[in-house]
Amino acid sequence: MQTTVERVDDTKVTVQITVESERVEEAVEAAASRLAEQVNVPGFRPGKAPRRVLESRVGKDALAQEAAQHALPEFYREAVQAEQLHVAGQPELDVETFEPGQDAVFSATVEIVPEVEPPDIDDLQIPHPDWEVTEEDVTAQLDNLRQRFAELETVSRAADVGDYVKITVTAEHDGQRIEDASGEDMLYHVEDPQQSNSELDRQLVGAEPGNILKFSETLADDFGELAGKEADFTVIVKEAKAQRLPELTDEFVEENTEFDTLAEFDAELRRQLAAHKREQARTDLRSKVVEALADRVEVALPESLVQQELQFRVQRLSSEAEQHGVSPDEYLQMMGDSEDVFSQLDQQARATVKSQLVLDAIAKQMEVEVDRNDLESEVYRQAQRMGRDPQEIAQLMTQDDRIGALISDTRRRKNIDRLLESVQVLGGPPADDADLEEDPEAGARTAAMAAAEATGDDQTGEAGEPDTHARGEG
Repeated sequence: MQTTVERVDDTKVTVQITVESERVEEAVEAAASRLAEQVNVPGFRPGKAPRRVLESRVGKDALAQEAAQHALPEFYREAVQAEQLHVAGQPELDVETFEPGQDAVFSATVEIVPEVEPPDIDDLQIPHPDWEVTEEDVTAQLDNLRQRFAELETVSRAADVGDYVKITVTAEHDGQRIEDASGEDMLYHVEDPQQSNSELDRQLVGAEPGNILKFSETLADDFGELAGKEADFTVIVKEAKAQRLPELTDEFVEENTEFDTLAEFDAELRRQLAAHKREQARTDLRSKVVEALADRVEVALPESLVQQELQFRVQRLSSEAEQHGVSPDEYLQMMGDSEDVFSQLDQQARATVKSQLVLDAIAKQMEVEVDRNDLESEVYRQAQRMGRDPQEIAQLMTQDDRIGALISDTRRRKNIDRLLESVQVLGGPPADDADLEEDPEAGARTAAMAAAEATGDDQTGEAGEPDTHARGEG
Protein backbone atom coordinates (compact mmCIF):
# COMPACT_ATOMS: atom_id res chain seq x y z
CA MET A 1 0.00 0.00 0.00
CA GLN A 2 1.20 3.50 -0.86
CA THR A 3 -0.14 6.57 0.94
CA THR A 4 0.41 10.31 0.78
CA VAL A 5 -1.22 13.02 2.87
CA GLU A 6 -2.23 16.45 1.61
CA ARG A 7 -3.44 19.07 4.08
CA VAL A 8 -6.69 20.75 3.08
CA ASP A 9 -6.95 23.19 5.99
CA ASP A 10 -6.12 23.38 9.72
CA THR A 11 -8.37 20.44 10.60
CA LYS A 12 -8.78 18.45 7.38
CA VAL A 13 -6.50 16.29 5.23
CA THR A 14 -6.85 14.20 2.08
CA VAL A 15 -5.13 10.82 2.09
CA GLN A 16 -4.27 9.42 -1.35
CA ILE A 17 -4.22 5.62 -1.20
CA THR A 18 -3.03 3.04 -3.71
CA VAL A 19 -3.55 -0.67 -2.98
CA GLU A 20 -1.80 -3.49 -4.85
CA SER A 21 -3.83 -5.43 -7.42
CA GLU A 22 -3.20 -8.68 -5.53
CA ARG A 23 -5.11 -7.37 -2.52
CA VAL A 24 -7.90 -6.12 -4.79
CA GLU A 25 -8.17 -9.63 -6.23
CA GLU A 26 -8.38 -11.07 -2.71
CA ALA A 27 -11.19 -8.64 -1.89
CA VAL A 28 -13.11 -9.60 -5.05
CA GLU A 29 -12.73 -13.32 -4.25
CA ALA A 30 -14.03 -12.72 -0.73
CA ALA A 31 -16.98 -10.76 -2.15
CA ALA A 32 -17.73 -13.61 -4.57
CA SER A 33 -17.82 -16.08 -1.68
CA ARG A 34 -20.26 -13.88 0.23
CA LEU A 35 -22.55 -13.38 -2.75
CA ALA A 36 -22.48 -17.07 -3.61
CA GLU A 37 -24.08 -17.74 -0.22
CA GLN A 38 -26.82 -15.21 -0.92
CA VAL A 39 -27.59 -15.66 -4.63
CA ASN A 40 -29.50 -18.71 -5.83
CA VAL A 41 -27.64 -20.11 -8.86
CA PRO A 42 -29.43 -23.05 -10.55
CA GLY A 43 -27.33 -26.20 -10.58
CA PHE A 44 -25.12 -25.16 -7.65
CA ARG A 45 -25.47 -25.55 -3.92
CA PRO A 46 -25.41 -22.30 -1.86
CA GLY A 47 -21.85 -20.98 -1.72
CA LYS A 48 -20.50 -23.35 -4.40
CA ALA A 49 -21.10 -21.34 -7.60
CA PRO A 50 -17.78 -20.45 -9.34
CA ARG A 51 -16.86 -16.80 -9.60
CA ARG A 52 -17.26 -16.71 -13.42
CA VAL A 53 -20.81 -18.09 -13.11
CA LEU A 54 -21.61 -15.61 -10.38
CA GLU A 55 -20.23 -12.72 -12.47
CA SER A 56 -22.46 -13.73 -15.38
CA ARG A 57 -25.48 -13.71 -13.09
CA VAL A 58 -24.93 -10.52 -11.01
CA GLY A 59 -22.48 -8.66 -13.25
CA LYS A 60 -18.83 -7.74 -12.80
CA ASP A 61 -19.72 -4.23 -11.66
CA ALA A 62 -21.97 -5.50 -8.87
CA LEU A 63 -19.26 -7.89 -7.73
CA ALA A 64 -16.65 -5.13 -7.71
CA GLN A 65 -19.01 -2.84 -5.84
CA GLU A 66 -19.58 -5.51 -3.19
CA ALA A 67 -15.83 -6.00 -2.85
CA ALA A 68 -15.15 -2.25 -2.58
CA GLN A 69 -17.86 -1.78 0.03
CA HIS A 70 -16.11 -4.19 2.39
CA ALA A 71 -12.48 -3.62 1.45
CA LEU A 72 -12.18 0.16 1.20
CA PRO A 73 -12.93 0.88 4.89
CA GLU A 74 -10.23 -1.62 5.89
CA PHE A 75 -7.74 -0.12 3.42
CA TYR A 76 -8.59 3.32 4.80
CA ARG A 77 -7.96 2.23 8.41
CA GLU A 78 -4.59 0.79 7.40
CA ALA A 79 -3.65 4.07 5.71
CA VAL A 80 -4.65 6.13 8.75
CA GLN A 81 -2.59 3.88 10.99
CA ALA A 82 0.39 4.01 8.64
CA GLU A 83 0.31 7.81 8.53
CA GLN A 84 -0.36 7.99 12.30
CA LEU A 85 -3.36 10.25 11.84
CA HIS A 86 -5.65 11.04 14.78
CA VAL A 87 -8.91 11.33 12.89
CA ALA A 88 -11.89 13.18 14.31
CA GLY A 89 -14.76 12.04 12.12
CA GLN A 90 -15.94 9.86 9.27
CA PRO A 91 -14.08 10.13 5.92
CA GLU A 92 -15.42 11.10 2.53
CA LEU A 93 -14.16 8.47 0.06
CA ASP A 94 -13.56 9.24 -3.60
CA VAL A 95 -12.82 6.07 -5.61
CA GLU A 96 -10.83 6.49 -8.80
CA THR A 97 -10.21 2.81 -9.60
CA PHE A 98 -11.36 -0.46 -8.02
CA GLU A 99 -11.35 -3.26 -10.59
CA PRO A 100 -10.02 -6.83 -10.66
CA GLY A 101 -6.49 -7.01 -12.05
CA GLN A 102 -5.70 -3.37 -11.31
CA ASP A 103 -4.36 -1.41 -8.36
CA ALA A 104 -7.10 0.25 -6.36
CA VAL A 105 -6.74 4.04 -6.25
CA PHE A 106 -8.90 6.19 -4.01
CA SER A 107 -8.73 9.17 -1.66
CA ALA A 108 -10.16 9.83 1.79
CA THR A 109 -10.84 13.35 3.04
CA VAL A 110 -11.24 13.46 6.80
CA GLU A 111 -11.00 15.82 9.75
CA ILE A 112 -8.12 15.25 12.13
CA VAL A 113 -7.41 16.30 15.69
CA PRO A 114 -4.99 19.23 15.41
CA GLU A 115 -1.64 19.33 17.15
CA VAL A 116 -1.94 21.67 20.14
CA GLU A 117 1.02 23.40 21.71
CA PRO A 118 0.54 23.04 25.48
CA PRO A 119 0.29 26.44 27.19
CA ASP A 120 2.76 27.60 29.82
CA ILE A 121 1.39 27.07 33.35
CA ASP A 122 4.30 28.39 35.41
CA ASP A 123 2.81 31.88 35.84
CA LEU A 124 -0.83 30.79 36.01
CA GLN A 125 -2.70 32.29 38.98
CA ILE A 126 -6.29 31.31 39.72
CA PRO A 127 -8.40 33.02 42.40
CA HIS A 128 -10.21 30.48 44.54
CA PRO A 129 -14.01 30.73 44.02
CA ASP A 130 -16.18 32.05 46.83
CA TRP A 131 -17.01 29.42 49.42
CA GLU A 132 -18.42 31.29 52.43
CA VAL A 133 -22.04 30.92 53.52
CA THR A 134 -23.75 34.30 53.81
CA GLU A 135 -26.80 35.26 55.84
CA GLU A 136 -28.57 35.78 52.52
CA ASP A 137 -27.91 32.11 51.66
CA VAL A 138 -29.41 30.95 54.94
CA THR A 139 -32.38 33.30 54.71
CA ALA A 140 -33.14 32.14 51.16
CA GLN A 141 -33.24 28.49 52.26
CA LEU A 142 -35.40 29.28 55.28
CA ASP A 143 -37.79 31.25 53.07
CA ASN A 144 -37.96 28.30 50.67
CA LEU A 145 -39.18 26.12 53.51
CA ARG A 146 -41.70 28.73 54.63
CA GLN A 147 -43.05 29.09 51.08
CA ARG A 148 -43.67 25.37 50.94
CA PHE A 149 -46.20 25.73 53.74
CA ALA A 150 -47.49 29.18 52.80
CA GLU A 151 -51.22 29.90 52.70
CA LEU A 152 -53.06 32.17 50.27
CA GLU A 153 -55.18 35.03 51.60
CA THR A 154 -57.34 37.42 49.63
CA VAL A 155 -56.06 40.99 49.39
CA SER A 156 -57.87 44.16 48.38
CA ARG A 157 -54.87 45.82 46.73
CA ALA A 158 -53.70 45.59 43.13
CA ALA A 159 -51.97 42.38 42.03
CA ASP A 160 -48.18 42.28 42.13
CA VAL A 161 -45.39 39.90 41.13
CA GLY A 162 -45.61 36.76 43.26
CA ASP A 163 -49.35 37.03 43.87
CA TYR A 164 -52.01 34.60 42.70
CA VAL A 165 -55.03 35.89 40.82
CA LYS A 166 -58.31 34.23 39.95
CA ILE A 167 -59.06 35.06 36.32
CA THR A 168 -61.38 34.11 33.48
CA VAL A 169 -59.65 34.15 30.10
CA THR A 170 -61.20 34.22 26.65
CA ALA A 171 -58.90 33.90 23.64
CA GLU A 172 -60.01 34.37 20.04
CA HIS A 173 -58.48 34.28 16.58
CA ASP A 174 -60.49 35.79 13.71
CA GLY A 175 -63.51 35.80 15.99
CA GLN A 176 -63.25 32.08 16.82
CA ARG A 177 -62.74 31.02 20.44
CA ILE A 178 -59.48 29.17 21.17
CA GLU A 179 -60.40 26.61 23.80
CA ASP A 180 -56.83 25.65 24.71
CA ALA A 181 -56.07 29.28 25.62
CA SER A 182 -59.34 30.00 27.44
CA GLY A 183 -60.61 29.06 30.87
CA GLU A 184 -62.96 29.91 33.76
CA ASP A 185 -61.87 30.88 37.28
CA MET A 186 -58.24 29.89 36.84
CA LEU A 187 -55.75 30.53 39.63
CA TYR A 188 -52.72 32.13 37.98
CA HIS A 189 -49.33 32.89 39.54
CA VAL A 190 -48.08 36.32 38.45
CA GLU A 191 -44.42 36.27 37.43
CA ASP A 192 -42.00 39.10 36.69
CA PRO A 193 -42.83 40.17 33.11
CA GLN A 194 -39.19 41.00 32.42
CA GLN A 195 -38.28 37.37 33.10
CA SER A 196 -41.34 35.60 31.70
CA ASN A 197 -41.77 37.97 28.73
CA SER A 198 -45.49 37.25 29.06
CA GLU A 199 -48.05 39.89 28.10
CA LEU A 200 -50.48 38.35 30.59
CA ASP A 201 -48.01 38.95 33.42
CA ARG A 202 -47.42 42.48 32.15
CA GLN A 203 -51.16 43.21 32.17
CA LEU A 204 -51.83 41.65 35.57
CA VAL A 205 -49.17 43.58 37.48
CA GLY A 206 -51.12 46.52 38.92
CA ALA A 207 -54.54 45.11 37.96
CA GLU A 208 -57.33 45.12 40.57
CA PRO A 209 -60.32 42.80 41.08
CA GLY A 210 -63.04 43.80 38.62
CA ASN A 211 -60.65 44.99 35.92
CA ILE A 212 -61.20 43.71 32.39
CA LEU A 213 -57.97 43.45 30.43
CA LYS A 214 -57.79 43.29 26.65
CA PHE A 215 -54.61 42.63 24.68
CA SER A 216 -53.19 40.65 21.77
CA GLU A 217 -50.30 38.19 21.84
CA THR A 218 -48.61 35.76 19.48
CA LEU A 219 -49.49 32.14 20.16
CA ALA A 220 -46.68 29.76 21.12
CA ASP A 221 -45.46 26.73 19.15
CA ASP A 222 -47.65 24.27 21.10
CA PHE A 223 -50.86 25.69 19.56
CA GLY A 224 -50.49 23.61 16.40
CA GLU A 225 -51.88 25.30 13.29
CA LEU A 226 -52.39 28.56 15.20
CA ALA A 227 -48.78 28.73 16.36
CA GLY A 228 -47.20 32.07 15.51
CA LYS A 229 -50.55 33.78 14.88
CA GLU A 230 -52.03 36.70 16.81
CA ALA A 231 -54.79 36.00 19.32
CA ASP A 232 -57.07 38.50 21.06
CA PHE A 233 -57.36 38.00 24.81
CA THR A 234 -59.99 39.22 27.26
CA VAL A 235 -59.11 38.66 30.92
CA ILE A 236 -61.49 39.31 33.81
CA VAL A 237 -59.65 39.78 37.11
CA LYS A 238 -61.86 38.38 39.88
CA GLU A 239 -59.63 38.09 42.93
CA ALA A 240 -56.06 38.67 44.07
CA LYS A 241 -54.37 36.47 46.65
CA ALA A 242 -51.04 36.88 48.40
CA GLN A 243 -48.90 34.28 50.12
CA ARG A 244 -48.89 34.37 53.90
CA LEU A 245 -45.70 32.76 55.14
CA PRO A 246 -45.71 30.90 58.45
CA GLU A 247 -43.48 32.16 61.24
CA LEU A 248 -40.28 30.28 61.91
CA THR A 249 -40.83 28.86 65.36
CA ASP A 250 -39.73 25.75 67.23
CA GLU A 251 -43.25 24.37 66.78
CA PHE A 252 -43.16 24.92 63.00
CA VAL A 253 -39.74 23.28 62.70
CA GLU A 254 -40.72 20.30 64.84
CA GLU A 255 -43.91 19.74 62.84
CA ASN A 256 -42.39 20.01 59.37
CA THR A 257 -38.80 18.79 59.67
CA GLU A 258 -36.76 16.12 61.44
CA PHE A 259 -35.49 18.67 63.97
CA ASP A 260 -36.93 19.66 67.33
CA THR A 261 -35.94 23.33 67.44
CA LEU A 262 -35.26 26.21 65.09
CA ALA A 263 -31.73 26.47 66.48
CA GLU A 264 -30.98 22.84 65.59
CA PHE A 265 -32.46 23.26 62.12
CA ASP A 266 -30.52 26.49 61.52
CA ALA A 267 -27.23 24.93 62.63
CA GLU A 268 -27.65 21.87 60.39
CA LEU A 269 -28.73 24.05 57.48
CA ARG A 270 -25.58 26.17 57.80
CA ARG A 271 -23.39 23.08 58.02
CA GLN A 272 -24.84 21.56 54.89
CA LEU A 273 -24.78 24.82 52.97
CA ALA A 274 -21.11 25.21 53.91
CA ALA A 275 -20.31 21.68 52.74
CA HIS A 276 -22.16 22.22 49.48
CA LYS A 277 -20.66 25.65 48.75
CA ARG A 278 -17.14 24.46 49.43
CA GLU A 279 -17.59 21.38 47.30
CA GLN A 280 -18.99 23.60 44.56
CA ALA A 281 -16.05 25.97 44.98
CA ARG A 282 -13.60 23.09 44.53
CA THR A 283 -15.38 22.08 41.34
CA ASP A 284 -15.51 25.68 40.10
CA LEU A 285 -11.78 25.93 40.76
CA ARG A 286 -11.14 22.97 38.47
CA SER A 287 -13.29 24.61 35.79
CA LYS A 288 -11.44 27.91 36.16
CA VAL A 289 -8.08 26.19 35.69
CA VAL A 290 -9.27 24.48 32.51
CA GLU A 291 -10.83 27.69 31.19
CA ALA A 292 -7.70 29.73 31.93
CA LEU A 293 -5.50 27.24 30.13
CA ALA A 294 -7.80 27.05 27.12
CA ASP A 295 -7.81 30.86 26.88
CA ARG A 296 -4.03 30.79 26.38
CA VAL A 297 -4.24 28.71 23.21
CA GLU A 298 -5.69 29.27 19.76
CA VAL A 299 -7.06 25.97 18.44
CA ALA A 300 -8.78 25.16 15.16
CA LEU A 301 -11.75 23.00 16.15
CA PRO A 302 -12.74 19.96 14.06
CA GLU A 303 -16.38 20.56 13.22
CA SER A 304 -17.20 16.85 13.56
CA LEU A 305 -16.12 16.91 17.23
CA VAL A 306 -18.17 20.05 17.82
CA GLN A 307 -21.24 18.43 16.28
CA GLN A 308 -20.77 15.29 18.40
CA GLU A 309 -20.63 17.42 21.53
CA LEU A 310 -23.59 19.52 20.42
CA GLN A 311 -25.63 16.39 19.72
CA PHE A 312 -24.82 15.13 23.21
CA ARG A 313 -26.04 18.39 24.74
CA VAL A 314 -29.26 18.35 22.72
CA GLN A 315 -29.90 14.76 23.83
CA ARG A 316 -29.26 15.76 27.43
CA LEU A 317 -31.73 18.64 27.04
CA SER A 318 -34.34 16.18 25.73
CA SER A 319 -33.73 13.93 28.73
CA GLU A 320 -34.20 16.88 31.07
CA ALA A 321 -37.46 17.73 29.31
CA GLU A 322 -38.65 14.15 29.82
CA GLN A 323 -37.78 14.35 33.51
CA HIS A 324 -39.91 17.50 33.77
CA GLY A 325 -42.77 15.75 31.99
CA VAL A 326 -42.82 18.13 29.01
CA SER A 327 -41.87 17.95 25.35
CA PRO A 328 -38.47 19.25 24.17
CA ASP A 329 -40.22 22.21 22.49
CA GLU A 330 -42.06 23.09 25.69
CA TYR A 331 -38.84 22.77 27.66
CA LEU A 332 -37.10 25.15 25.23
CA GLN A 333 -39.90 27.67 25.77
CA MET A 334 -39.38 27.38 29.52
CA MET A 335 -35.68 28.12 29.02
CA GLY A 336 -36.25 31.13 26.75
CA ASP A 337 -35.85 31.85 23.06
CA SER A 338 -34.99 28.58 21.28
CA GLU A 339 -32.49 30.25 18.94
CA ASP A 340 -30.66 31.72 21.94
CA VAL A 341 -30.67 28.32 23.67
CA PHE A 342 -29.15 26.54 20.67
CA SER A 343 -26.64 29.35 20.23
CA GLN A 344 -25.58 28.87 23.85
CA LEU A 345 -25.38 25.10 23.38
CA ASP A 346 -23.17 25.60 20.33
CA GLN A 347 -20.85 27.96 22.24
CA GLN A 348 -20.66 25.51 25.14
CA ALA A 349 -19.90 22.64 22.78
CA ARG A 350 -17.05 24.57 21.17
CA ALA A 351 -15.63 25.55 24.55
CA THR A 352 -15.77 21.93 25.71
CA VAL A 353 -14.03 20.58 22.60
CA LYS A 354 -11.33 23.22 22.91
CA SER A 355 -10.81 22.32 26.60
CA GLN A 356 -10.57 18.65 25.68
CA LEU A 357 -7.89 19.28 23.07
CA VAL A 358 -5.84 21.50 25.39
CA LEU A 359 -6.09 19.07 28.31
CA ASP A 360 -5.09 16.16 26.08
CA ALA A 361 -2.04 18.09 24.87
CA ILE A 362 -1.00 18.88 28.44
CA ALA A 363 -1.57 15.28 29.51
CA LYS A 364 0.69 14.11 26.68
CA GLN A 365 3.39 16.60 27.71
CA MET A 366 3.10 15.63 31.40
CA GLU A 367 2.98 11.93 30.45
CA VAL A 368 -0.24 11.32 32.38
CA GLU A 369 -1.00 7.61 32.31
CA VAL A 370 -4.19 5.83 33.30
CA ASP A 371 -4.16 2.52 35.14
CA ARG A 372 -6.83 0.09 36.27
CA ASN A 373 -7.24 1.80 39.65
CA ASP A 374 -7.86 5.13 37.92
CA LEU A 375 -10.56 3.60 35.71
CA GLU A 376 -12.24 1.92 38.69
CA SER A 377 -12.27 5.21 40.59
CA GLU A 378 -13.82 7.00 37.62
CA VAL A 379 -16.51 4.34 37.25
CA TYR A 380 -17.31 4.59 40.96
CA ARG A 381 -17.46 8.40 40.76
CA GLN A 382 -19.83 8.25 37.79
CA ALA A 383 -22.01 5.69 39.59
CA GLN A 384 -22.24 7.94 42.67
CA ARG A 385 -23.11 10.94 40.52
CA MET A 386 -25.92 9.05 38.76
CA GLY A 387 -27.06 7.15 41.85
CA ARG A 388 -26.59 3.76 40.20
CA ASP A 389 -24.80 0.50 40.94
CA PRO A 390 -21.06 0.78 40.13
CA GLN A 391 -21.13 -2.68 38.56
CA GLU A 392 -23.91 -1.58 36.20
CA ILE A 393 -21.97 1.54 35.21
CA ALA A 394 -18.79 -0.49 34.76
CA GLN A 395 -20.52 -2.83 32.31
CA LEU A 396 -21.95 0.15 30.42
CA MET A 397 -18.75 2.21 30.23
CA THR A 398 -16.39 -0.63 29.34
CA GLN A 399 -18.21 -1.64 26.17
CA ASP A 400 -16.06 -1.53 23.02
CA ASP A 401 -17.64 1.70 21.76
CA ARG A 402 -17.28 3.50 25.11
CA ILE A 403 -14.02 2.34 26.64
CA GLY A 404 -12.07 5.00 24.72
CA ALA A 405 -14.30 7.74 26.15
CA LEU A 406 -13.86 6.33 29.66
CA ILE A 407 -10.06 6.36 29.31
CA SER A 408 -10.12 9.92 27.94
CA ASP A 409 -12.38 11.15 30.75
CA THR A 410 -10.19 9.51 33.36
CA ARG A 411 -6.97 10.90 31.91
CA ARG A 412 -8.42 14.41 31.78
CA ARG A 413 -9.61 14.24 35.37
CA LYS A 414 -6.22 12.97 36.51
CA ASN A 415 -4.57 15.70 34.48
CA ILE A 416 -6.65 18.39 36.22
CA ASP A 417 -5.63 16.94 39.61
CA ARG A 418 -1.98 17.37 38.66
CA LEU A 419 -2.54 20.86 37.29
CA LEU A 420 -4.07 21.94 40.59
CA GLU A 421 -0.78 20.99 42.22
CA SER A 422 1.17 23.11 39.73
CA VAL A 423 -0.80 26.35 39.40
CA GLN A 424 -0.91 29.09 42.02
CA VAL A 425 -4.32 29.30 43.70
CA LEU A 426 -5.01 32.66 45.33
CA GLY A 427 -6.94 32.25 48.56
CA GLY A 428 -8.95 29.18 49.42
CA PRO A 429 -11.20 27.51 51.99
CA PRO A 430 -10.17 27.33 55.67
CA ALA A 431 -7.95 24.59 57.02
CA ASP A 432 -10.90 22.79 58.63
CA ASP A 433 -12.59 22.32 55.24
CA ALA A 434 -12.55 18.54 55.57
CA ASP A 435 -14.62 18.75 58.76
CA LEU A 436 -17.54 20.16 56.78
CA GLU A 437 -18.02 17.21 54.43
CA GLU A 438 -21.51 15.82 54.39
CA ASP A 439 -22.02 12.54 56.20
CA PRO A 440 -22.79 9.90 53.53
CA GLU A 441 -24.99 8.08 56.04
CA ALA A 442 -27.11 11.17 56.77
CA GLY A 443 -30.90 10.77 56.65
CA ALA A 444 -32.84 11.21 53.46
CA ARG A 445 -34.50 14.44 54.58
CA THR A 446 -31.93 16.75 56.11
CA ALA A 447 -32.13 20.48 56.76
CA ALA A 448 -30.95 21.73 53.38
CA MET A 449 -33.07 19.17 51.56
CA ALA A 450 -36.15 20.19 53.51
CA ALA A 451 -35.63 23.80 52.56
CA ALA A 452 -34.77 23.02 48.94
CA GLU A 453 -37.91 20.94 48.40
CA ALA A 454 -39.96 24.11 48.34
CA THR A 455 -38.52 25.17 44.99
CA GLY A 456 -37.25 21.85 43.67
CA ASP A 457 -33.68 23.15 44.01
CA ASP A 458 -31.60 20.34 45.48
CA GLN A 459 -28.83 22.22 47.26
CA THR A 460 -27.20 19.04 48.54
CA GLY A 461 -26.56 17.34 45.20
CA GLU A 462 -23.05 16.49 44.12
CA ALA A 463 -21.30 19.31 42.32
CA GLY A 464 -20.50 18.65 38.69
CA GLU A 465 -17.07 18.29 37.14
CA PRO A 466 -15.65 20.68 34.54
CA ASP A 467 -17.32 19.88 31.25
CA THR A 468 -14.39 18.22 29.49
CA HIS A 469 -15.88 14.76 28.92
CA ALA A 470 -15.29 12.69 25.82
CA ARG A 471 -17.92 11.49 23.36
CA GLY A 472 -15.74 8.75 21.94
CA GLU A 473 -12.50 8.24 20.07
CA GLY A 474 -12.14 9.03 16.38
